[in-house]
Amino acid sequence: MHKRQKILTNWRKILVWVAVILTIAKVWLPESIIAPLAEWTQKADSIVRSVQDLLNGKPPVRGKKWAVASKGRYSGNVDSVHDGDTVHIRDKDGHTHKVRLANIDAPEIKQAYGIASRDALKARIEGKYVDVNVVAIDQYQREVGQIILNNADINLWMVQQGYAWHYDSIAKKQQDRLGFGRYQSAQIQARQNRLGLWHNASAIAPWQFRQQQKNR
Repeated sequence: MHKRQKILTNWRKILVWVAVILTIAKVWLPESIIAPLAEWTQKADSIVRSVQDLLNGKPPVRGKKWAVASKGRYSGNVDSVHDGDTVHIRDKDGHTHKVRLANIDAPEIKQAYGIASRDALKARIEGKYVDVNVVAIDQYQREVGQIILNNADINLWMVQQGYAWHYDSIAKKQQDRLGFGRYQSAQIQARQNRLGLWHNASAIAPWQFRQQQKNR
């Protein structure tokens, strides 16, 4: 049993490295090649995790029990990362929460740097136990929250690394002056250092990208 677990753990490490390589390769390979490979990597990782759960005696998940928490705080395991600002978290009761990261906006998957943003968040928190501070429920009944991992603000980290924008038009209504200033400062520094999406000086904000898609 231990040997099988070790093999599966090694496979997960390989898949993480594949995701990292795909992110780097995006510089010179077209999105049409990167996207399906990234999708395959994510599915393969999900299968490996399911087998690990079975070996650990956990029953297979036959259907997700969805939940929406009211404003407040809870903890859970990050089951999956949908994109650079949306994740699924399973709480201690086995209920799955769809969480939209508060105060940031990551590139859409079909947008430049969208896959890189998702993969960065995936490598940082997927499979890990986190705290969630729910600040609102959006129009799609998603929890809007701040994710904390080992006392680190993951939402802020995404901005610091150039994986997401500070969603200032929304954040003005949700953040206090100190928090708003911290995120603004992080974005300015990431842009000055040309980190992540800021490699492109004329990067299009996700809200602008979505509007362009609607107008087509």
